[in-house]
Amino acid sequence: MLVLGALAMLAGLAVLLWGLPACRGRVTVDPPPTLLGRIEQERKSHWDRSFGQVPSRWKLVRYLEKHEHALERICRMTGINRMQTADVLDRLRLRYTLAEVAAAKALGGIILLAVIIQASLRLSSGEAWSAKLSLPLIGAVFFFLLPTLLLEWLDKQAKAEMREQVPIFFSIVQSLVEAGMPIQAAVKQTARRFDGRLGRELARLETEEKRFGTWRKALEEMAFRWGVDSLSAIAMEINEAMSKGVSISQMLALQVEEQVRQQEDEASDHMNRLNIRLLPFIVVLMGVPLLFLVMGPIFIGIEDRL
Repeated sequence: MLVLGALAMLAGLAVLLWGLPACRGRVTVDPPPTLLGRIEQERKSHWDRSFGQVPSRWKLVRYLEKHEHALERICRMTGINRMQTADVLDRLRLRYTLAEVAAAKALGGIILLAVIIQASLRLSSGEAWSAKLSLPLIGAVFFFLLPTLLLEWLDKQAKAEMREQVPIFFSIVQSLVEAGMPIQAAVKQTARRFDGRLGRELARLETEEKRFGTWRKALEEMAFRWGVDSLSAIAMEINEAMSKGVSISQMLALQVEEQVRQQEDEASDHMNRLNIRLLPFIVVLMGVPLLFLVMGPIFIGIEDRL
């Protein structure tokens, strides 16, 4: 058992030293660059930062980014859905990459495997199951599931924020359209001044329009990427109205009214469920004092008779 523990420690130390950040690596002193060389370095670093191409400091992540088959194997072994995780990272516009998520899951899997092996050796040696064995196992499972759970939670929060902002945003757009502004200009004008995730996403349509060809196509792709039903319905209505050349004001009014009604129904359902969940606490907190108030005089009367 001690030999296996020592081998596991040596293997973990080797992996750690191999995957250390670049700042921990060997320091090489390069000759001082010329003025043109420094300008070229600054230009390249600015270009990489602008397009999110800054290389990771971790050697393991850089290895996965360069070797597609290794990344695919780790995603398959750790249960990562590549397409879904890439879509979530693209929607949330996080600085993390798929290779970093896969490396974190792989590290969690190694820790979980080591904890399982250690627990199995202890159980085979005759030690009884106790909290001393279960707590490290629970912590290892949580660390293994943490990257994907955190991404799913952030994605749900972002979608809920977008869903809440859709009626407010497009009610402003409806007012501008009724005042005589075209729908595309109204959406752009509102997106520039709207402080929220939906406003930021719609403001990026000006740059995505060059990639998809038309503003309508960019709006449709953005709604499809987020998968919010209310936003997809409004995007389809806008696309249909712009293709037919009809007024969108009445359609926007109906869609906004429907979304507001749906949010009110969801809020009332949530409050009803919350009241049912709080009912046992109310019974306990109010029932015990009422019990003493009702039973107190009875006990006092019994004591007086005795």
